[in-house]
Amino acid sequence: MDDKPVRDAARRDQASLDKNRKGKGRKPGGLHVKDRDGYWHIHGRVRAGGRSIRVRETTGLPARPDLWEDADAIRLRIEGEIRNEVIHGVKPSIPVAVAADRYLSRPRERALGATTQSNIREVGIRFGLRLFRDIEPNEWNDWVDIRQAKNATATRERYINDLMAFLAWAAKRPNEWVPAARLPVFERDKAARNPNRRARRRIGELTTELIHLMIENAAPHYAPQLATIWCTGARVSSILYGVRLCDLILAPGREQITFHDTKNGEAVVAALHPFAADKLADYLEWRGRLHDREGRLFLTHRKEPYKDNGGAWGGQNKTAFNAMKRRTACAIRRAGAAEAIRLWRAGDRKRAWETVREARETAALAGRVTQHWFRHLLATKMLQLGDMRSTMAQGGWLDPRSVMGYAHDVPDHRRGIVGRLTEDRARSGHAAKSTS
Repeated sequence: MDDKPVRDAARRDQASLDKNRKGKGRKPGGLHVKDRDGYWHIHGRVRAGGRSIRVRETTGLPARPDLWEDADAIRLRIEGEIRNEVIHGVKPSIPVAVAADRYLSRPRERALGATTQSNIREVGIRFGLRLFRDIEPNEWNDWVDIRQAKNATATRERYINDLMAFLAWAAKRPNEWVPAARLPVFERDKAARNPNRRARRRIGELTTELIHLMIENAAPHYAPQLATIWCTGARVSSILYGVRLCDLILAPGREQITFHDTKNGEAVVAALHPFAADKLADYLEWRGRLHDREGRLFLTHRKEPYKDNGGAWGGQNKTAFNAMKRRTACAIRRAGAAEAIRLWRAGDRKRAWETVREARETAALAGRVTQHWFRHLLATKMLQLGDMRSTMAQGGWLDPRSVMGYAHDVPDHRRGIVGRLTEDRARSGHAAKSTS
């Protein structure tokens, strides 16, 4: 007996039952909040403008009953953004804090500087969960004015550079989180933006004698740091966090130090001056614990590693640096007073008053010095020798333009070069006479 018609009828009945069962439990269209892997997720489809957009996103919220309303608010926001984009052409936006985290974590060939990272985090904290599209352009201007009210013009320009780079990244494709009409326009100071026209540090007045006096008046744990900064031009962050004990070589004729995690993202191997090497050798005796080769080279006065604060608002050796400047200024004034008294007793009163004035000016200069001056000093001194490649390698610069931005014009050196302009002509004349 052929049972095929019976089996076909049974299949049709089962398919009908399955269809009815599936249709009975089918959810209505739109987006829904559902628990998945312990977190609230947004699943479903949004129909708008004749299109059906599929959504599968996590809210990042744990799947707890008390957080369901927050997840549902996110569902409504996502649905509204999709409808606005499809129907009205309005691109979706995201909170500033979320964008700041993505901006800082995106891969780069050259890492952002510590100050730039700190500035972007500060912007993320200031505007928090507000959407870019809800922030008026004047609010960005007001924030910069408040944040930079007491800072120099050049500092304000650098802060605006960091902020505009962040906003430009958020505004360009494929993000387009910031509408073009919401981008702020700042009044810029061209003179402050040009490094060749900024207020120049008095690098030319930093003599070798003054630098050595500053190192001699530094605390035992800070003197080697200052000596290293002087001959390598390293940044404070590299000194405190980027060098281990095993990165120091003090063998005669091979003195060098290696800095890791530098601003340009590459290791910098810098040569050490013999004077700095001697200071580092004395420091190692004070430091001790030489068996810990992977430990940080430079320690605090308590012989503990410096805590990395992310470069925000300065380093952690400023107390030792400022104390060194005070001791140096006192030593300069004491030496100047002693010399002035000697000259006064010898009857040379004019020279005595000049000595007092010079001591006051030198002490004032020592009080103005910052640790970053030595990076400018390195570029200036090494370029006077005419070797750009060695200068870039010693300071870790990747672009000659960066070196030129750090270098300063030294009038005495320039005057000496001008004075030698006729040397070629004199030599050629002497050679002609010798030939005849």
